[in-house]
Amino acid sequence: MTLMSTPSTAPVDLSSLATAANSSGGEDNEYGGSGWSSSAMPHLMGTPSANGDTIPDIWAVLADGSVRFHAGSKTAPSGSGTEVIARADYWKTRTDIG
Repeated sequence: MTLMSTPSTAPVDLSSLATAANSSGGEDNEYGGSGWSSSAMPHLMGTPSANGDTIPDIWAVLADGSVRFHAGSKTAPSGSGTEVIARADYWKTRTDIG
């Protein structure tokens, strides 16, 4: 998954996502380089900050049917997110989340 950098100040300025030159580092950076394939994570949704830090967050449904919360960060995420809903077969058949 590749996303552009966010600005160095919060809250996120959406113009920082428009071009690499507008981002805090002045270039596109990789965010979460592995494990983000559509087969491993068939549903993915970005949202405004859900944890109050003013940085947008990511919600994902993994292929095993678990739902994970990835707190946004100005650097690459660590780990595989926080499981917020345990594996459930019905998540595997959903067409979207949100």
